[in-house]
Amino acid sequence: MSEFSESYHLFSTDQNDGVKLLKRAWLQGYVYPASNNWVTILPSGKNFQPNKRLIRSNKSVLVHFVNAEDHGWSISIYDENKRTFHYECTWEDDIEINQDEYNRERMVELINQNPNKLTSVTPLDITKIFYVSDFDDLAERDPVHQIASLLRLEHYEWISFHYVQSEYKENPTEMSNRGIRIIKGLLSF
Repeated sequence: MSEFSESYHLFSTDQNDGVKLLKRAWLQGYVYPASNNWVTILPSGKNFQPNKRLIRSNKSVLVHFVNAEDHGWSISIYDENKRTFHYECTWEDDIEINQDEYNRERMVELINQNPNKLTSVTPLDITKIFYVSDFDDLAERDPVHQIASLLRLEHYEWISFHYVQSEYKENPTEMSNRGIRIIKGLLSF
């Protein structure tokens, strides 16, 4: 089975900031405890499309991370409700890269501003991760995991609103034991 992950990550040390964002957006969803200056948010909504309600309600730095393992991946950075970085790499027969909003300086800045960063990065470091020439290069570099690691994202694999919703139905106690907050919005889209 292929991985189809989609998550949002709010730059914050407080899980309540993620809860407040979902409530401002009038969305239901799941909010993970803060880890490495990030709060993972899984809002209800259409799969693999930017959640406009969440983004419009954002008052901080928000990362949208998508990994469709056998098809492609993307990452976007939103400063408040404005997208300031976007990169998308898809593959079927050939590798296609959308870098219309590729702003490597913004990615470097975001990685370097995290007090929990593993290491400081340069624009060249980021370029080496994002530019892949073929399938072997893509597999060798593994940009999805490199970027998630540099950003210090803990919850980005095998994760989405629908995955967690199914997991919650099977074992609600486990979710609360892990500190995941469930937000039941008044409206769901």
